[in-house]
Amino acid sequence: SLAGRVMSITPLKDFALGLNAERSLVQGRSVRIGNAAQTLHPVAGQGLNLGLGDVKSLAQVIAEREPWRDLGDPRLLQRYARRRAVPVLAMGQLTDGLLQLFASDAPVLRELRNRGLSLVNRLPPLKRLLASFALDS
Repeated sequence: SLAGRVMSITPLKDFALGLNAERSLVQGRSVRIGNAAQTLHPVAGQGLNLGLGDVKSLAQVIAEREPWRDLGDPRLLQRYARRRAVPVLAMGQLTDGLLQLFASDAPVLRELRNRGLSLVNRLPPLKRLLASFALDS
């Protein structure tokens, strides 16, 4: 094989799929981004977009910092945490809500889900708005 052999160098681990955004984004002189900061159920595939938003926000905070402020300054790092609080919470609630909606067999929720998806398909501006929200998180 051209790729060579695949072998494990550590014991295998598993991680539960679900919402986990309760950890502090800032610890000492370090910040958490991407999956180290939050995990979402992959129902809407938004984990990568959220992680890219983390990187963008951190880069902006660093670029906008006062010239005298150290990169590990707690006030600077808290700016990053504040910028990410609302997008992370909103996307976490959205993906968790979608999971609950699609996991339910309740007839009323099934009907609501089907009508909602049908409405989004018939309204391209709404579809673009939802896509824009997902990409800007």
